[in-house]
Parts: sequence; C-alpha cells; structure tokens
Amino acid sequence: MNSSAISPTDLNFALEQDNYDPQAHFRGRFHFPETESGESFIYFSGNSLGLQPDTAEQYITEELDAWKKLGVEGHLNAKRPWLPYHELLTQYTAEIAGAFEKEVVVMNSLTVNLHLLMTSFYRPKGKRKKILIENNAFPSDRYAVQSQLKIHGNH
Repeated sequence: MNSSAISPTDLNFALEQDNYDPQAHFRGRFHFPETESGESFIYFSGNSLGLQPDTAEQYITEELDAWKKLGVEGHLNAKRPWLPYHELLTQYTAEIAGAFEKEVVVMNSLTVNLHLLMTSFYRPKGKRKKILIENNAFPSDRYAVQSQLKIHGNH
C-alpha cells in the first residue's frame, strides 16, 4: 500500500505510518487498561499517571525486598542504591531532553519543583506581580501558584 495515495485522515494511512515507527516495539512493554468487557481503549493520561510498564511490579518488589533486608543501609548498599538514584537516570533524561548530563537532574514532582522554582525566582515588584498558569493545571500546581501569591501578599 502506498501511503502517499491515502488521505492523512484515513485510518489506513495511520496504520501504514505505524509500520515506519522506530519506537513501535515499546507499546508491548506496557499494560493497557481495559473496559469491563475486556476491550482496550486509547489512553491519553500520560502527563498524569501513565501506563504501567510491564516491569514495574518486578522492580517495586525488588525495592521492597531490599528495604526489608537492608533497612536504612539500602540508601548506599542496595542493588540500585536509593541515595544517588538520580545519577542512574541522568544519561537517559539528558538524551530525552536533548541536553547535556550536567544540565539535568531527576527529582521530586512537578508541584514540588514549581514551589522550589518560585521560591527561588518569584520576586514581585510594583505592577509585576502576576503568575500565568494554564486553565487546566493540576489542582496541586494551581495551589503552588496561589500559595506563592499569598506568601508575597498578592491574593
């Protein structure tokens, strides 16, 4: 089938393009939720709680076992030590972000990072007091912005 002869809005065009996706094999590494009747559905919640990797349960069990056996010593002596965990992710995160390794660190959650960012940089002066945030922001992110405004006396 020649995809150039098919309309881009045609399902067959999308299916044809799937044949050229170099990352298509990753789909098989995740669990997809199903409806009550067992049908799969399209999942668009990747910015919140994405699909569960098929290895997640194994890794979580390994970490729980390490915690049980090592206690606090797991910070430095576990198979994947907990204290420097961010160092294990630096190379991959830099590749995804198109950045140098020294420019990235994996830490916290978006809301915690928003608090840290605004605590460090938000300095309202005169008429420059506003913080712009998207309409559909997570409630916790909206709360982070509201709390910064309140701290600085801008309700």
